[in-house]
Amino acid sequence: MFKFLRSESKKTPLAHLDELFKQTISKLPVNEQIAYCQRLIESSKYQLTQQCPKKDSSYLKGLILAADDEIQKLSSITTD
Repeated sequence: MFKFLRSESKKTPLAHLDELFKQTISKLPVNEQIAYCQRLIESSKYQLTQQCPKKDSSYLKGLILAADDEIQKLSSITTD
């Protein structure tokens, strides 16, 4: 559990974890980027409920955190 909390503080940008986001999604309008991040979180949470190797589990958790951070960042752009 403490490893997970420590890794949470290292906030890896979504573009470093998801090539599709980096190459394509990041060029779309903000609302489309947010929708993609929300779908990414939902699908990653679903995959975590399935049996998967520990390394995949860590990656998926990092992906969820990065997508959530991206949503927060993008939401602040739309409210400015």
